[in-house]
Parts: sequence; structure tokens; C-alpha cells
Amino acid sequence: MSVLLLVSVLLPAMTGPLLLAGWRTGRCGVAVTTFAAVSAVVVAIEVAVRGPVAAVMTTGPDGSAVAGFYADRVSVLLLLLVLGVSAVVQGFATRYLRGDARAARFAALTGLLTTATAAMVTAATLIGLAVAWSAIGLGLWWLLRVYRADAWVPVAVARTARMVLVGDIALWTAVIVATVQWGNVDLRALELPTTTSAAGSIIAGALVIAAVARSALVPIAGWLPATVAAPTPLSALLHAGIVNGGGVLLLRLHPMIDSYATATGLAFLAGALTAVYGTALMLTRPDVKSALAYSTVGQMGFMVMTCALGAYSAALFHLIAHGMYKATLFLGSGSAVGDHVKERTAPPRPLGSPGARRAFGALALLVPTVALAGAVWLWESVFGLAHSGTVLLLAFAWVTGTRLMWGWARRVTKPGPASAFIAVLIAVMVAYLGALSVFSAFTEPTLRAAGPAVMSAWTLIPVFVVVAALTTVRVTTVPALTSLHKTLYVVCLSLGDLGPRARRTAFTRGARSAAPTRSFVPVVVGES
Repeated sequence: MSVLLLVSVLLPAMTGPLLLAGWRTGRCGVAVTTFAAVSAVVVAIEVAVRGPVAAVMTTGPDGSAVAGFYADRVSVLLLLLVLGVSAVVQGFATRYLRGDARAARFAALTGLLTTATAAMVTAATLIGLAVAWSAIGLGLWWLLRVYRADAWVPVAVARTARMVLVGDIALWTAVIVATVQWGNVDLRALELPTTTSAAGSIIAGALVIAAVARSALVPIAGWLPATVAAPTPLSALLHAGIVNGGGVLLLRLHPMIDSYATATGLAFLAGALTAVYGTALMLTRPDVKSALAYSTVGQMGFMVMTCALGAYSAALFHLIAHGMYKATLFLGSGSAVGDHVKERTAPPRPLGSPGARRAFGALALLVPTVALAGAVWLWESVFGLAHSGTVLLLAFAWVTGTRLMWGWARRVTKPGPASAFIAVLIAVMVAYLGALSVFSAFTEPTLRAAGPAVMSAWTLIPVFVVVAALTTVRVTTVPALTSLHKTLYVVCLSLGDLGPRARRTAFTRGARSAAPTRSFVPVVVGES
């Protein structure tokens, strides 16, 4: 099994040498990554049945790890996410980049990036994790520069380079201080070493800053939306563990952060601001890929906020589900454009009377609330889901349910279909909490389902108030709130403009001598 673990992690990097040896670009990357993914499935079965699998070099009488890879129930799930998404993305890229002279370089760098990400999620030592982390940043920067002749590259490369620099400096600061304190930290232990000295606070703070940078949180959120003009396979590949790197870091090293309220408070604040910021801007973007990118920004803030609240298994559940879901949406973004065009050109649906629309709007707010209350009562009494992080997930489910209900209400004017949708929505919410409970039970031997509640559930009230207010403004038909909706729309639309700002120029007879430069982000889907 140790050999299969090594194959799963290292084999994707062989894409480049195989391309030099004459393999076809399309088949090479898909074949090696798929074989690595199959090997990872075998390793996952072994881990689930018999326990962790290790391929490490050890030293000393206590068998301390020097370097290598380690697969437990958490890291093997992340490994499957990385290899599975990468294999699908590379298969998509063989068709998407057919005829592109840069396809071979894209495939080779994708293989290296996949290996670096797989090494990060399975690293057996802290130094090994940091080395893989830096390799991911460098690989992403190189992959963006493959398209250096395109107009969007300077902005994307510059912002990505800043993100990599900030994240690497922060992480290596934590690694150096931790190595001085304890030596090369062995990540195979469930309880990592901690200290209450100043060194511990430096380590915790630096780890949070590194996570904020890699997961595109405020104030370093601009690098991810800046990459939307890259080829679609790269946008999807980012969700194979690259942009999720901040969550992986917090999950694997949470014992080094839990005891420091300042560090967890910083993570919570950055996550809360980013969740609201990313979600608000996502709702106003006129092109599909920018909307998906800002949605990812908001979801990363949500995930880091969940980690800060100590709901580790819930955060891991969200990380894996979001990675697969959003990669799929990016790969299907072309179809989304076609579907949108068909919808815009189709005959308008009957909207019903204003009173009916107001009634459906009230149902959109009320039904998910009642459904969640029933789900919480059921699963709390059976599974004990009372942690503040789980409460946060319930807020996410409420917003999602409200949005679904509102979208359905705009298309249905009869009570029969609406009642059927309400019943399905309630069942889905109950099943969602049930799946979370099963997942928590599976990862419990490796990852604590819930850590210390450093921040109480009352801390979530401001977040809930903001989210509820934005949701109400979104679905309401009250004239005053409709005007506020339009104002917020314009503000968010302006905030999401990532194009280079116009230089300040002198006024000449009341007019500027130069016009502002347009955004490099192409408008694909218009919004009325």
C-alpha cells in the first residue's frame, strides 16, 4: 500500500517527461492521472478498513518522520478530490485546447501542479507540507504565464504573485518558528505540539495569514477573480485543492491555532467579511465565469469561518462538496451560456398577479426557516448537532433554500407544483444534515468533529443579520427596498470591476484627456 500511495502522489508529475518522450498530449495527462486516482481509491479502501497508510522516511529510536506521505481518513478524502477533479479537468482540456500550440505545456504544468497539491494534502511532516505549498504557488504562477501573450495575463500574474509571496512568507515564518521549537513536526499525530509562549501565537497568526492569502479572502481576494479569463480547465483545476489550500492548512494544523483567540478571531473576521463580499459581488457579475469566481470567494470565506468556529468535520464536508460542485460548474460554463441564451429568447412565462408574487416571496423566506427548524430539532435530538459551526452551515442551507424557493416562485403560479417543491426542499435539508452526521462519524478517528468553541454561537448573529437583510432585499417587492436593491447592485457591480484603473490626468476644458481603460474580463452573458 505504501507503493500505491507513492504512485498516487508522484505519478501525475510524469506527464512532462512522457510528453517529451513522444506521447500524445491529450492521452498522456489523462492516463497517468486516472491511474493515480485508481491507486488512490485502493489506498482509500485500505485506510477505511485497516487504518492509515504511510510511506515515510524515519529516524531515531522513536521513529520520527523526516519526509514522506501519510494517508489517513482525512488526507485520503482530499487526495481523491485532487486526483479525481484533475483527471476530469485534463480530459476536458484535451478537447478544449485541441489545436492550441500551448496545450503540451499546459498538460505538463497541470501534472506538476496535481502532484504538488496531492503532496500537500498527504505530507507527513510540516516542512514537507510547506515545500508542497510553495510548489503549488510557483506552479500556478507558471501555468498562468503559459498564456503570457494574452491581454489579461499582466493583471492575473501580478495579483497571483502577490498572493503567493504573502502566503509563502507567512507559512514559512510559522514553519521556521515551529521547527526551532519542536524540530520537524510529525503530522501523523492527531495532537500536534502546542505552546502558550509568544512563539505559539506567532505560529497561529502566521498560519491564519497564509490561509487567508491562498483561499482568496479579504483583503487578498482579488487574485482569484483575476484569473477568470484563463482557459476554463485552469479555472476548474483551481478547485482541485489549490484555492481550498487555506482550508486544508487550517484543518491539518488546527491544534496549533485553537488555543489562540486572536488568531481564530482573525480567521473568523476575514471569513465573515469575505462570505458577504463574495456572495454580494457574485449576484451582480454580468459574465458566468466571474460570477462563479466570486461565488468561490464567498464559499472560501464561509469555509474558513467554519474552521474558526471549530466545526472541523463540517468544514471538510463543505470543502470536498464545494470543490467537486464548483469544478463541474466551471467545466459546464459554456453550456450555461447557451442555456441562458435560450431562456432569454424563449416566450415570457406568466408571472401571475402581484398578490400571488408577494405570497410566494413570503413563502420563499418562511418555508426554508420552518424546514431548517424541523431538521435541527430532528438531528440535534438524534445526533447532537449543536455546535456553533453547524449552526453556520444551517444558515448557509437557509440562504440556499430561500434562493431556490424564490427562483421557483417566479416560475410557478399554481399551488400544486409549489407544494411538491416545498416537500422536496424539506426532505433535502433533512438529508443534508444526515449526510453531515455520517461524514463526521467517518472522519472522527482522524479529525475531531468539533473543536473547542473559542467563539460562541452568539458571534454569528451579525453575520446572520447581514445575510438575512441581503436576502430580504433580494426577494422583496416593497418599493423602498427595491430602490435599495438597485443601489446595492450598482455598488457591487463597481466593486467587482477588476480592470486596470485609469491613470489620473489633468482636466482640459472640463474633460479628461484619457478615457478609463475597460476591464479585461470579457462580458459573456448580459444582464437586463
